[in-house]
Amino acid sequence: MGSLFKKIFYRIIKKQNNLVGLSILRVTIGLHLLWQLILSYPIKEELWTTPYLNPYVDFLHNNSMFLIFYYLGILIMILYTVGLGSIIFNLVVYIYVLILYFASPFLGDGGSNILMIILAYMIFTNNSRYISLFPRKPSHSYYAKIAHNSFLILVLIQTCILYFFAGFFKAQGEMWIHGTALYYVLNVDAFSMNLTGFVGDIISNSPFLLTIGAYTAILIQLFFPILVLNKYTRYLVLIGSIGFHLMIVFVMGLVQFGFIMIALDMAFINDKEYKVIIKFLKNIFLRIRNTFNFSKQSELLNNKKYS
Repeated sequence: MGSLFKKIFYRIIKKQNNLVGLSILRVTIGLHLLWQLILSYPIKEELWTTPYLNPYVDFLHNNSMFLIFYYLGILIMILYTVGLGSIIFNLVVYIYVLILYFASPFLGDGGSNILMIILAYMIFTNNSRYISLFPRKPSHSYYAKIAHNSFLILVLIQTCILYFFAGFFKAQGEMWIHGTALYYVLNVDAFSMNLTGFVGDIISNSPFLLTIGAYTAILIQLFFPILVLNKYTRYLVLIGSIGFHLMIVFVMGLVQFGFIMIALDMAFINDKEYKVIIKFLKNIFLRIRNTFNFSKQSELLNNKKYS
């Protein structure tokens, strides 16, 4: 046990970990919040300036103050997405989003609660090392490394807690146990997409797929905290979870929620693993390009031969 704690402590003070995963998470959250603001544009005054829908934040009842707040928020989210990532700016983002949701409770949902928790943890992390116009180099300060890695661990623990209780409550539902929950979900018009609706129809018309889907969702979420910590099952559960949320995105149309959950899954992948993945994808791209170029050259030679 003592050696385990020493190993964990050494990893915490050695370097800032999972910089790529946190950068992906930052971009996803930034795009999600930016999209919420832009999508609310036609009804922005109704959402934030009327005392009925905004009973708490009085200064937004003034139309001029609200417009400054609204357009400043769009600027803040753009800067956050492109990687302006100091601790002070991360704190500004957190405070802005806190006011945004507090001022209009109808804007948020269950997902906004987890988003606020993750944003609070992200304040103390280096989440702008990659995919950033303002990349922050990894700090060599022990305090910065300990803070970054500690709050990274909190992000990962929070994700595990979220998955466990999602699976726990599914396991107590009769429709999930009977394998019929997905049938009812996929037949709700609000949770369907025109382009991929046929996929939902295929699943909802197959008792086998409905049962497999229901039990897979329960097992992945319920045992996620255990499986993700095991090096032999880690990739399997991450692939399963990402695949599950891709189905939520493309079949049910819950785009923003699905991509945020995928970004949280991707935060479990460390920087060394991302380098291996990127190298693997580059090799595939080069092989495809070389094959295409070879086919093109062969076609040109054949044309010259018979011309």
